[in-house]
Amino acid sequence: MTTNKISILIITGAVLLAYFVSRLQNLNAIPVFGDEAIYVRWSQLIKNVDTLRFVPQSDGKQPLFMWVTAATFKFIFDPLIAARIISILSGFIILITLYATCLIFFNSTIALISSLLYITLPFTFFFDRLAVPDTMLSAFGIISLLFSLLLAKYPRLDLSLLLGFALGLSWLTKSPAIYFVVLSFATFMVYRYSNYKKIYFPLISTSLGFIIYNILRLGPQFQQIALRNQDYIWSFSEIIKHPLDPLIPHLKDIFTIYLNNVSVPILVLTLIGAILYFHKYYKNRTLFIIFCWWILPLIANAGIAKVFTARYILFTTAPLIILISISIYGLYTKYSKYKIIFALCLIPNLIWIYKLSFDPYKINLSSTETGYLSGWTSGWGIKTAADYLIQRSKVANVIVGTEGYFGTLPDGLQIYTDRVPQLTIFGVGIDISQIPEKLIDARNHQDEVYLLFNSSRLKLPPSELQKLTLISTFAKPQNDALVLYRLN
Repeated sequence: MTTNKISILIITGAVLLAYFVSRLQNLNAIPVFGDEAIYVRWSQLIKNVDTLRFVPQSDGKQPLFMWVTAATFKFIFDPLIAARIISILSGFIILITLYATCLIFFNSTIALISSLLYITLPFTFFFDRLAVPDTMLSAFGIISLLFSLLLAKYPRLDLSLLLGFALGLSWLTKSPAIYFVVLSFATFMVYRYSNYKKIYFPLISTSLGFIIYNILRLGPQFQQIALRNQDYIWSFSEIIKHPLDPLIPHLKDIFTIYLNNVSVPILVLTLIGAILYFHKYYKNRTLFIIFCWWILPLIANAGIAKVFTARYILFTTAPLIILISISIYGLYTKYSKYKIIFALCLIPNLIWIYKLSFDPYKINLSSTETGYLSGWTSGWGIKTAADYLIQRSKVANVIVGTEGYFGTLPDGLQIYTDRVPQLTIFGVGIDISQIPEKLIDARNHQDEVYLLFNSSRLKLPPSELQKLTLISTFAKPQNDALVLYRLN
């Protein structure tokens, strides 16, 4: 084996090791938050009851992430860790597909830069470790981009079918996959603008993707997906009335998200590299296509989305990383003797990753992302409360009334107490002014009865609080706390 091949193997091994070490270490540092609780609970129901395979459709969500998560429960005991492992594996797919895309269409140095960026960006690090389907969607997105480029360059049936499967699976994951469908077809048209004789290949891909998506029609609430999408995007008639709102505010959000999740040093390097070197690529159709896969969905989301957070543009990050890598490569080849400067630019991201891994309680996320670590959607204390209640259920029949009906509570508690004998959990609403009668009835039947609430949302008057004994208080950021009471 040549020295060059040995070096490549060592570098590849180091990159893969760095990825898995960074993603797996202290994976439960961040507590469960609202959406994670919902998705993991659905996964448990799918595993436990055969007829509930399409239960995510009840809230208008595609079920692929939950199907895969349900399968992991056979191997991993902790339900939250099991679900987060799916995101880590999805991130790994993104990593190797990014590398392959850059290697095939550019060079090995750009491929390596893209891998290092993927591992160290706060954007990717944060969501690779959460039990949400967005990283899985991103994985199918970059796979779709790679096969779209390959199909445009080498029109073949096998590539067409592989692209079709990627499109279909992405569509089973989240609705923004429609961008991949449109862009994959456009990629072929742009790349082969002078010869459309083999246009049936992208048509096969699109058709196969649509057929796979229609598996969801087997679920009884398929129509909920379209209805629920309307809660997240403005209709065309509304957009015409205010075309710059939410576009302008969301463009500002994008700027803030990139500052916080890509970092200022990386953005500065990218901007300088783009100004100095991108003119060399102005005739490069591949680069133009990758640019479109990043910018067009980004602008479209900014123009139509009612709710705008980093998660909702995560699927555009992989094409962006390729663009950043090319820009940095241009600088690196010119100023390679200053390579220490390029390494130093990663330090802010590495510090952020360390803090998020080992002291997330003190991390201040941007205003669009606060719900992960603070507020009623964050799940600080839920796992500890669950452990206590499980122990009590071994000596008494335990009934727990929680804040809300859906989300962080009760779902966040139920994922840790699934199928535990003598332990029943249900939601009782928010801002309750008196202890619910069904809890009082349970106490009268000699059950141990508890209330689990965020202190900021428990509005019981003093006369009702006197009927309760405080068992535990779990501090949360921003002067809130999760409180566990027992009914006297």
